[in-house]
Amino acid sequence: MFCNQCGGRIADGSVFCNLCGAKQGVVVPAGGAQPGTPQQAVVQVQAPAAATPPMPQSLKCNSCGASLQPPSGTAVVVCEYCGAATAMAASTGQAQVIQKHYMLDNKLNNESAMNAGGQWLNKGLFRRKVAERSELGQIVLKYVPYWIVPTSVVADFSGTKNVSKSVMRNGQWTTVTEQIPVRDRVQLQQNIPVVAVRGYTQYQPKEGFQFQLQGKTNFDKRATGGVEIQNGDVSEAEAKSQAGSFAHNLAEQQARKKVDNLQSFNANPQTFDGELVHIPVWFMQYAHKGKQMFILIDGSTGQVINGERPSFSLW
Repeated sequence: MFCNQCGGRIADGSVFCNLCGAKQGVVVPAGGAQPGTPQQAVVQVQAPAAATPPMPQSLKCNSCGASLQPPSGTAVVVCEYCGAATAMAASTGQAQVIQKHYMLDNKLNNESAMNAGGQWLNKGLFRRKVAERSELGQIVLKYVPYWIVPTSVVADFSGTKNVSKSVMRNGQWTTVTEQIPVRDRVQLQQNIPVVAVRGYTQYQPKEGFQFQLQGKTNFDKRATGGVEIQNGDVSEAEAKSQAGSFAHNLAEQQARKKVDNLQSFNANPQTFDGELVHIPVWFMQYAHKGKQMFILIDGSTGQVINGERPSFSLW
């Protein structure tokens, strides 16, 4: 598609030219399958992802025409006026609005977030009143972008499993252990969240965690209540690569649960086009016996996304 004012090349479906700001024609709605659901009838073969070009540090929002000035290294920028998320397309080298951009509503306040964190700290037989004996530090709510990547993996593995049985030897019963060979397959299908902010390593959910996306809505900046909205510097192509690695690890964990000695493991993860979701995340810092720790809480459900806590604390 080319701008009808300056003639420059712009992304298909753009409402405004990101070069001169001129208004274009009608936006063509994005088609395709329901976001977040792998297409069962199509087998996709992973190919090396095209390199995503760097985002210009000055451009126009393709949705409302406002000026965008993303910091260097930004891969996803949210317009402060209309809330549209813009990313660079590896296929065209043009900035374009992310059509599948959603959000979850924050349902917690400071008190309920602290209660959720405290319950998690005290959970466990050998943790007594950890929350009550800890000093709460910083508590911050942010809308953090996550790529939700539909991923499937098929893994074949082999190993041995130890089986104990009783046998009669020299007139006495004795227990012996035999190693039984095992050959099996693990199949997993999961929407894997990948934090879209490179420096937010603590915000990456622990492996196996999934956000409850049934209540997601189209992203609306007005619905955030003025809470800080984070841009991202991780492209969708990079997020899909990370999701493939996470899926490989999850499959290996499942395989190891089925054997005592894993001898071979061959996994084939596949990733599908996903969606960008801004999640309300409460970040809590606390100190327990002088050690600094953190907790991340999903503001839409009160679930702990990730965190640190003492493994043993009885006093």
